[in-house]
Amino acid sequence: MSKLDWREYIEVDAAVLGGRPVVRGTRIAVQEVLDAVDRGEEIATILGTFPQLTREAVLAVIQFRLAHQYVQERKHAERRRPPFAPGPG
Repeated sequence: MSKLDWREYIEVDAAVLGGRPVVRGTRIAVQEVLDAVDRGEEIATILGTFPQLTREAVLAVIQFRLAHQYVQERKHAERRRPPFAPGPG
């Protein structure tokens, strides 16, 4: 089984949907798929709505979200971390 990599499925092109992330080879915005996920739709339902997608593409969109949430959380944690202060001596 090969490892799924969202970068193979998601692209950003200024000429497509104003540079919003889309599923590669389509004009389907990542956010549209995530909205369906947020509504609790199952993958089969999402594929019925967007027949040009594959199961892997939907999973890649979810992975994309998780990766970006992780990066944002790390940035936020870095901002809250106090600056390095050497100890006495």
